[in-house]
Amino acid sequence: MIKEIEGYVSDLPKGCITETDIYTDKGALLCPRMTIIDEAMLKNLSRYKGRIHAVVSYTPELTVVEEETPIPDEDRSIIFEESFKKYAEETLSSLFVDVDNVDYLTSGMNEVGQEIFRIIDKSKDLFINLANLKVSDEYTYKHSVDVGTMAAILAKASGESKQFVHDITISGLLHDVGKEKIPREVLNKPSKLTTDEFELIKTHPVHGYRLLMNSNDVTEEMRQGILNHHENLDGTGYPRGLEADQIGKMGQILAIVDVYDALVTKRTYKEAKTPSQAIEIMFTMSNKFNVKYFRHFLSVINAFPNGSQVMLSTGEKAIVMKQNKSYPLRPVIKVIKSGQVINLASDPSFLSTVIMDSVS
Repeated sequence: MIKEIEGYVSDLPKGCITETDIYTDKGALLCPRMTIIDEAMLKNLSRYKGRIHAVVSYTPELTVVEEETPIPDEDRSIIFEESFKKYAEETLSSLFVDVDNVDYLTSGMNEVGQEIFRIIDKSKDLFINLANLKVSDEYTYKHSVDVGTMAAILAKASGESKQFVHDITISGLLHDVGKEKIPREVLNKPSKLTTDEFELIKTHPVHGYRLLMNSNDVTEEMRQGILNHHENLDGTGYPRGLEADQIGKMGQILAIVDVYDALVTKRTYKEAKTPSQAIEIMFTMSNKFNVKYFRHFLSVINAFPNGSQVMLSTGEKAIVMKQNKSYPLRPVIKVIKSGQVINLASDPSFLSTVIMDSVS
């Protein structure tokens, strides 16, 4: 839900995401856009007693917000061993040869999904750094494993049941199987699609649903997730233009991770976005996502890995020291020249300081 606020800091709904910068009545930046208003942020902002104007997105029933704390400085993102990556690539390459052999397809995907689920289920820490997950340079295999893995991590981080986490892993692996029914010259076209070609692409969720209709390994909830992974909460998605709860939890989770992975992946017709660029784009789309799941996604995504060197908007270089939960674009940093350690998420003196990008 989008809400425009003309009032005070106390009127900001807990857990909302700011769609615009918020200024004091003197024109000073109080809070930048793309900020999650949690308990800690509300406490900081409450020092200002004047009026504000803000546009925020939020879920009305989402009122309990945990206080944000830095994630320890070691890299605790999920890591796939090289042996698993090789196994996953070989298995998926054989499965996608003949997707009409549904029993073979789903049993194979279940085997890969079981291993991903096992890795995630035993992990105490759930953070996503796609560099640690990459199984292949081949888009189909990479995207399938990325989406299945991220969907499972997001579902677990959101408190869903073990069975749900297991099932959405499989759904994520299979979410784009319907694209095998789309001509390759359309899928991989390096130039802009025609209207007819785009309409053809938009049928792939339906093809996927139909392919899996008679599979005993795929539940109806899983099929609905596959069918609905391009639906948006505001009704602008496809193939059916569903809204909100009509989409279902699996579709809502898959939509978030599918958009993110598509943005950060290079294709024949587009360059890859950096993780930080992808997150910024997704903030502009936040009305299309379930806010609860989007908040949890922001809490596990690793845009600037610990130890990476970044360039600040001040022109200074810094080292990323720690991640701030739910603030992937505002970690704890150490300025290289001065040695100053800054928490970009909570230090009010640096609200206007942003990370421009990673430095190679």
